[in-house]
Amino acid sequence: MSLRLFLVRHAQSANNAQDEHLRIPDPPITPLGTRQAQRLARALRPLALTRLFTSPFLRSIETTRDASHALGLQPFIHRELFEQGGCYRGYAVGDRHPVPGMGQSALKELCPTWQVDPEIPESGWNTLDHYEVVAEARVRARRVAAWLESTPCQPDERWGMIIHADFKLRLLEALLGRDDLEPHLGDVVNTSISQLSRCNGTWLLDFRNAHQHLEPDEVTA
Repeated sequence: MSLRLFLVRHAQSANNAQDEHLRIPDPPITPLGTRQAQRLARALRPLALTRLFTSPFLRSIETTRDASHALGLQPFIHRELFEQGGCYRGYAVGDRHPVPGMGQSALKELCPTWQVDPEIPESGWNTLDHYEVVAEARVRARRVAAWLESTPCQPDERWGMIIHADFKLRLLEALLGRDDLEPHLGDVVNTSISQLSRCNGTWLLDFRNAHQHLEPDEVTA
């Protein structure tokens, strides 16, 4: 399988823009995030993506809308692409309580022409009964990596995933077979793009955290 994979962090969310103690379980993107998403869409157009996937979090879905229009693609909302930790309320360690997130009908109402993962239940995509820790997120990332490697695709396909900062790191670890990447990758800028190529069964990181599509005053992490 020859595949290029573009991992993209969502645009700035309300949680990114305010103090952690004010965070809410499933925030929208900010006005600045909207501008970032628009610039991202223009940057993705020449990449000629063939498939587009998104996390079920609202901030990722809102980031994906402009890209969907620019690319002429109907995204797939993938249940397992959510941010490390899951959907939760509370911010202090030990005081983070799971929230279900949007369910099947809510996602279809929000994105009527998109594909919604059939594994997402009506009660909400987040079925965790606790805050997901790093070790659990790494297991999930390995499942996503195995799914990527087993999903049939045509030669020279280009897939995009609009996901999250921490889960992007976990997925890079899984694909590259390394758990020591975090100190070397730096801050993951909102709407930044990392590209990997898979050829002859091996993933290579071509570039990471590219955000030249943003103006200097639009760069947030």
